[in-house]
Amino acid sequence: MQETTGSVHDTGHPNLGVAAELVPEEIGLDSADSNATPQRPRARYSRIWASAFWSLIGIGAVCAGIALWVRRTFGVISIDQLLSNLPGGGGEGAGGSGIVVTAVVTGIVIPIAVVLVLAFLVSRSLRSLREAGILRNSRERLRRLVAIVLAVVVPVTGAGFLGATIGVRDYVSALAREAATGTNLGDYYVAPEVPAETSGGTRGVAPKNLILIYLESIEDAFADDDLFEKNMLAPVQEATIGWDTIPRLSQYEGGGWTMSGIVSTQCGIPLRTASAIGDATELNDLGAGSPVASYLPGATCLGDVLAGAGYESVFLGGADASFAGKGAFLTSHGTDEIHDLQYWQELDEQEFRPDWGLSDRRLFERAKDTVVALHDSGDPFALTMLTLDTHEGPMVYEYCEWDTETAMTSITLCSMTQVASFVDFLGAEGILDDTVVMLTGDHQKMIAEGGSFWEELNGAEGRTIFNRIWSPDGVAIKEPDIDQFSVYPTLLELLGFELQDHRAGIGVSALASDDEVPVGTIRDLSDTEYRDLARSRSVDFYHKLWGDR
Repeated sequence: MQETTGSVHDTGHPNLGVAAELVPEEIGLDSADSNATPQRPRARYSRIWASAFWSLIGIGAVCAGIALWVRRTFGVISIDQLLSNLPGGGGEGAGGSGIVVTAVVTGIVIPIAVVLVLAFLVSRSLRSLREAGILRNSRERLRRLVAIVLAVVVPVTGAGFLGATIGVRDYVSALAREAATGTNLGDYYVAPEVPAETSGGTRGVAPKNLILIYLESIEDAFADDDLFEKNMLAPVQEATIGWDTIPRLSQYEGGGWTMSGIVSTQCGIPLRTASAIGDATELNDLGAGSPVASYLPGATCLGDVLAGAGYESVFLGGADASFAGKGAFLTSHGTDEIHDLQYWQELDEQEFRPDWGLSDRRLFERAKDTVVALHDSGDPFALTMLTLDTHEGPMVYEYCEWDTETAMTSITLCSMTQVASFVDFLGAEGILDDTVVMLTGDHQKMIAEGGSFWEELNGAEGRTIFNRIWSPDGVAIKEPDIDQFSVYPTLLELLGFELQDHRAGIGVSALASDDEVPVGTIRDLSDTEYRDLARSRSVDFYHKLWGDR
């Protein structure tokens, strides 16, 4: 009779698959019991346990790999950002194929390869230990116990790390709080009245035009030349001397990416993707090859109000408008023309970055022609723009001077130079005489472990979004501390629209003091209550906004 040590090798079947020996052949059997076990069933059970064990280890490794890629590429994100921006969730159309390849290699290929190599090495080591007579009896049982613990701990830890990276806990907590407290965005939402037709202005005067420029990832901290190598905002600060600003414009709780910035400042609500709230499915098709018919059709946004008042609305952006449903949002809410990557390619523009789109220099050169044509038409217009150069990863164009250790510092300064040149052009052409202009970051800089400014901004408190505002009538900011939701009513009032109680969306205009705003708005909420409101899922409310598909 063969001597039995509890190993698969000793049963006469030395080739039972990689690392079958690490996992328990039959949990609970010791060496003496295994003498009574038929060899073939034992071999089959060993294969099953080995497959299950290494599959669980692989799942944990892949979860950790994906989490590390997300953190290094985007930083810690939210469920909504995941669904609307990442590859497979609406993120196609910008960022280039490289981001997809990097995600697959870093998040899937490398972790699986590491697990396979580890499985092979462990198998070889265990066989050597058994042949040397080291793994016997109590040590063999300890080996089995360790295998069981690892089979539980590794996948749970990996899944937990991924969950923390994509905001699963915040998502679940928001649902729980809403169920317990009844907190709902719908209780604070006000849809502004859309004019039935152009009436020559809401106060009997000619309506003012609007130019709204979103500056990719630009925040106030970039002016700090003690924290950074240079004051990156110096050109635009100089160009906007005499303009006003909202002193503390904050990114809304749970925001932090371009579409969240656009939706919050133009609709006064947090962006909730349809796939994150329940049965509505249309937004799931973003980037999947089928166009979205409408984007938040139940919301009344800035473009809807302006369209009702007869404004001609044009959007200029260097990237693909299909990215994250940007084009669908714009066309759903009053935009007449969208000039994006495809448009510039058809015009034979050449100054592109391969991962995203047209350079800021060429975008603003094209914008000069567009704004002159709009202004000369004599009709009210709204021109919205979105810059691109300061998007990760860093790319320095030849027209930019690169004289800093961190490339993004030079890139940002160069981009702001293009913005400043456009602002100077608006003044020289007399366009500022009848036009409201707002420059604002679309969100704070994403702080990712592999991105720019990690050391300078990671953990920094009190960060605010850069903004400058021009109005020919002047600007009187009465509430200096607002977030992106309140930009929406502020813009409408700057244009001369009269809002009931100075409200639009869930926001309250920064042009209204507290004694001008009635009880029952977001200004009455404590910091904790407001944070809970901003993070609430408000499922029924969003079903209505998405058309309850």
